[in-house]
Parts: sequence; C-alpha cells; structure tokens
Amino acid sequence: MLTYLMERTIPPRFDTTDPSQVALHARWATDAYKAVGAFWLGGVVTEDRMFSLVTAEAEGDLRRYCESLGIADQEVTLRRVLRPLGPYFAMARDDARFRPAVR
Repeated sequence: MLTYLMERTIPPRFDTTDPSQVALHARWATDAYKAVGAFWLGGVVTEDRMFSLVTAEAEGDLRRYCESLGIADQEVTLRRVLRPLGPYFAMARDDARFRPAVR
C-alpha cells in the first residue's frame, strides 16, 4: 500500500473545537476510508486546513473516498509520502557518525 498526505479545507459547518462534531466527523471518515479499502492513520487540524495520513492501494481510492463524502476535488490536495520521518529514526548520540547540528 502507498501512504498519502491528504490536505483539505475544513468544512464550513465543522466546529473542530466541539468534541461531539469531531467524533461524528471521525466516524464518517473512518467508515468512508474503510469502504474504499483505505486506512486512516490519523491527522491534525490547523487554523484553516485539515491534514491526514492515509494508506491506500492507489490515489483513485482516495478520490472515491472524497466523492463518497461530497468533498470537491478543488478542496483536496493529495501528496504521496516518500519517506516517513520522526524521532524513532534518530541516531544514538554515542554512534560514531553522530555530530552536533550546525547552527
């Protein structure tokens, strides 16, 4: 499976500070991803956008996901993830190749 970063606008009536609405939208997303054979790994909300990490066999699966929820193509940007990053990849400080970051 491939991993994608999905960026989209926040729906106008979605109050991301309301736990009840967040729970409902999360249920809709979970069910819609499952219906197209994709898996939602989680995401975040910023001031004006939502970002999710998703795995799918093909980008077309995610386009079908959007279509099923009435999300317009112009509201979504999909980017294929080439490599994960994170603290779990951090080199040990006692590794002979370690050197402090240049500032």
